[in-house]
Amino acid sequence: MIKNITIILMVLFCAIGYSQTKQKAKYVFLFIGDGMGANQVYATEMFLNAKPNEIKSNKLLMNSFPVNSNMTNYSASSYVTTSCAAATAMSTGFKTSNGIIGKSPDQKIAYENISQKVKKEGFKVGILSSVMIDHATPASFYAHQNSRNMYYEISMELPNYNIDYFGGGGFHYPTGKKGDQPDSYQNAINKGYTIANSQEEIRNLKNGDEKIIAINPDMYPSGEFHWAIDQKEEALSLADFTKKGIEVIDNDKGFFMMIEGGKIDWACHGNDGVSMVHEVLAFNDAIQEAYEFYKERPDETLIIVTADHETGALSTGINYATYPELLKYQIISVQEFKRKMEELKNTNPEISFNIILDVVQADFGLGNSDIGLSLDDKELTLLKSAYRKQFKGHNKVNADADYLSKTEVKSIAETAAYILNKKAGLSWGSGDHSGTPIPVRVIGKGQEEFSEYFDNTDLPKKILKLMGI
Repeated sequence: MIKNITIILMVLFCAIGYSQTKQKAKYVFLFIGDGMGANQVYATEMFLNAKPNEIKSNKLLMNSFPVNSNMTNYSASSYVTTSCAAATAMSTGFKTSNGIIGKSPDQKIAYENISQKVKKEGFKVGILSSVMIDHATPASFYAHQNSRNMYYEISMELPNYNIDYFGGGGFHYPTGKKGDQPDSYQNAINKGYTIANSQEEIRNLKNGDEKIIAINPDMYPSGEFHWAIDQKEEALSLADFTKKGIEVIDNDKGFFMMIEGGKIDWACHGNDGVSMVHEVLAFNDAIQEAYEFYKERPDETLIIVTADHETGALSTGINYATYPELLKYQIISVQEFKRKMEELKNTNPEISFNIILDVVQADFGLGNSDIGLSLDDKELTLLKSAYRKQFKGHNKVNADADYLSKTEVKSIAETAAYILNKKAGLSWGSGDHSGTPIPVRVIGKGQEEFSEYFDNTDLPKKILKLMGI
């Protein structure tokens, strides 16, 4: 009798174990903070909690997730990866060389990516970004091109895989660099896509709408969102596009959604610490939308938050000190302050240095001793040097220049940001990517799969396994 009961119990335990392994992650969110290392997140937490003479750091949502691990991200050609090589590894499970999208290092093999695989199995797919949707990271989740700079070719390839929802930025060159090629938006329309590029059209999208490209109407002409620090209250955010994406592609079979906070990286390339903080906060708001969905279906939903690489070699603390409360006095992005300076120069080429200092104080707080931001002689000399180059040397500063530009004159905006960052205790090691491993934060079905240190090529394999593919 006891033997029979033991056998029955063993069968029951096996059955329970089998049923548990058969339970899959139906709804998977992969958040990629481009350029977002652990210190970018920590600096944001310090900014949120900063008060004079008070040391405190409450966690952002992502850092409250139960699984906290790290991921290596070297490419096939370097220990310091580019976005496209990292995102290719994260979407296909294969390493490639820096500069390549979705293909092998010799450019001969087009790797099948996670978007293609989950579509074949009947899941819906969403790809979102706060920068151009044909930029390196989002492109690596659908395209296969020899170079990330083949923006036109990437945009023409975009509609070929029946991805259900694209959201966020637009195309770099919809009619090619010279403007003389077939329109890539029209190409998408010809292949069954609907372009929604007004707030009304985007808000009217509903569950079950198919093959949508939702483009933020409030963006720069080049196709990326305005900086979160500069964004108008009524403008659509990455969180809005995430919420709408969930609404559009929610279904009983399930979905995979990749959401990129693309301008974290851009701010770090420019060593603009305050704009970086606001981009991380906007990214965190998008994660909150997925988390609200998770709370309704915790046994079926998986949320992964990570990065492709770290940018700027950011460290927090200079000579044992940080004063993150000072960062709140910057109220404009470096890019928009550049634009403001150029407008002043165009309207009044003989504008005095003292007037410029007043504008710097209004937008960065610098020079205001009452708030702890007085300027010493060395800092005034730095600002005066930038003023002479920009105003008296007749150097034109292009606010819309490529954020990777190394030849652009050191502007008043960049100098002011440098001084404020240093006073607050943010130190930048470079204006480029670093080779440091990046954080992984996970909650939901199968979260334990990500609890140990792993490589970015393992990421899609883990996701596919948990989705039952």
